[in-house]
Amino acid sequence: MSRACLTSIALALAGGLACGQGQTTGDDSSTTFGITLGPSETSGDGDPTGDGDPTGDGDPTGDGDGDPTGDGDGDPTGEPKFDIAAEVDLMQMECIDCALTIASMQSGVFEITGDDVFASATLMNEIVYALGNHGNGRFIASADSSLPFNESTNCPLHAWLAGTEGDPTILRFGWTDSDGPINFNINATVAGIHMPAQYIGNPGQLAADFDLVIYLEASGQFDGGDEPSDAEMQTLIDYVAIHGGGLYMVSEFASPNLNAYLNQNDLDSVNRVMQPMGVTALQVSLNWGNVDGNIEFDCFPAPVG
Repeated sequence: MSRACLTSIALALAGGLACGQGQTTGDDSSTTFGITLGPSETSGDGDPTGDGDPTGDGDPTGDGDGDPTGDGDGDPTGEPKFDIAAEVDLMQMECIDCALTIASMQSGVFEITGDDVFASATLMNEIVYALGNHGNGRFIASADSSLPFNESTNCPLHAWLAGTEGDPTILRFGWTDSDGPINFNINATVAGIHMPAQYIGNPGQLAADFDLVIYLEASGQFDGGDEPSDAEMQTLIDYVAIHGGGLYMVSEFASPNLNAYLNQNDLDSVNRVMQPMGVTALQVSLNWGNVDGNIEFDCFPAPVG
């Protein structure tokens, strides 16, 4: 089964932050911002069966938008259904007042632990997108491969992630040629499932050559069980934590019923790099209809480069 775009949402990520002297504790450690966009209904989620895709292609019209009506919204009712919120922990940082909106398709789910994540977008009380700092570097975790480089924002998002305000040098690896579709258009060095051999165990050279790495977990139905080695994943972790690199780490929806798009072995693979940064990809597949919301950052971290 290829990745199907079954439904769509507009999801606002934000965090109303106050710039303080370090991280606070207790009740002041985080603030939740939410907007109710419509009644909590169970219909209009773009999938009456709840399994994400009974046909396997996500769209009988063949246009890949997940919407048999042809209007591209993935939801024939057109009514907002869900609540959206953003979780933000206070950190010591230079502040930028800005906003970020993501337009997502069918998504997986994250569990967040520890203090590395400073902002996360939630849908139906499930986290689908997160920003964080790990050691000297930065990361964005996405449970939907359509999100990277497609955020609508006036934040210096990619300058922050890459640590440079110029055009970043980018390495992309993880996916096979059968994974996808690729939903972004970037100038990048593209490898296959594996990191180029010269960088394995050499995170300093990886950081010297690339400002930003995007790792996309391949589907087990395409990779034949071939996964990056533990040494490759440790190189990514050290690239971020020690050498200050920027990392997009991307999982996908994982239906326990269909064993797709990602299976449990795929989740175990991507969690080798996610979990040290406080993010765990879960075997969940979310489907939803149209949702519009907007919440603004009061304190987005300034680029370090």
